[in-house]
Amino acid sequence: MADLRFFAHFPFSAEARAWVREQKLQLDSAALEAGGERLKKAFSTGELPVEAVSLDSEHQQQILAYAASRLILAAWGNQWAARRMAVAESKRAHEYLKTSQDRRADYAQKLADSLGLPFKPAPIDAAQGDEKNEAAYILPFWHYLRFAPRDVHYKLVNMRLEKGMVRVSDHQRLRILEEAMRKRLEEPIPPLKEAPAEVRGIISRLEVLLPRENLAPVKIEMKDFPPCIRKLIDDLRMSVNVPHLGRVALAIYLIKAGLPDEQIVQLFSTAPDYNADTTAYQVKYARQKGYSVPSCATMDTWGLCIAVCRCGSPVYYREAKHGRNARESLGTHTSSSIGGMERKKENDEEPRSK
Repeated sequence: MADLRFFAHFPFSAEARAWVREQKLQLDSAALEAGGERLKKAFSTGELPVEAVSLDSEHQQQILAYAASRLILAAWGNQWAARRMAVAESKRAHEYLKTSQDRRADYAQKLADSLGLPFKPAPIDAAQGDEKNEAAYILPFWHYLRFAPRDVHYKLVNMRLEKGMVRVSDHQRLRILEEAMRKRLEEPIPPLKEAPAEVRGIISRLEVLLPRENLAPVKIEMKDFPPCIRKLIDDLRMSVNVPHLGRVALAIYLIKAGLPDEQIVQLFSTAPDYNADTTAYQVKYARQKGYSVPSCATMDTWGLCIAVCRCGSPVYYREAKHGRNARESLGTHTSSSIGGMERKKENDEEPRSK
């Protein structure tokens, strides 16, 4: 018997897609409108609510709304919209996995199997005190490296690795599943060449929710940004989900470069999981704390360094690039130091968020 609750919670799974094909479900006007509302919620808040429904008819409506949202995205072809939805859908699925109902049904393991992630219960290691800890799992390191979150705490050097297997907690397993779901949802959607008028109408209503970028550095020109900073900006413009520490480093650099908070917040608006209030608070907090730009060594540790610049810190890249006379040649358009900050030993303290 088909598990419609599993299909509704994880409509992108192979099992859910196969069921939709078998049932030959039709996307009528009601389903298209529901799909449009699903997109609107994700664009507006970056989240999709977890809905407590029990009837098969309600689960089917959720499945159809998801299918309709994918149809709209296929007709639209907007990269930011697709990635924004991938983040929202994967976060929603993660929240479902934490519910007691989904835990009892062991949906995490079922979803892992669907995604091709061979998690197995980890053997108890009394020497490590595992019997006192939460459930643990093991995963081949090549799968782990592909789907581990881009976070310093998930770097392989910080994990337990034995015989090619990475040991993770239950919480870490769910985060890895979330990343795997996001990447599955970010896979290119086959374009829809001729969209019905009703779909085009929904797209026109959603277009007003797209972010508008306005980046105009006032102290230094972007061509003189170091490669790591340009890469972070390019990723944001392409709606790539930049990791937290990458956003921290970029925000601090742009603050030191002289950009006002409003422009920095606007730059982050193209992030798939963008939240205006949270971003504004974090930028303001970083400015008030006066954090220094992370050194190249710290950027490398965070997985953000992409070139050998030999400048010690992104803040000194322009001087390293143009030589000692760079400061004298800056003219009125730029400053003799980035954001008025004179060269000094950097404090690599990692910013803390409240």
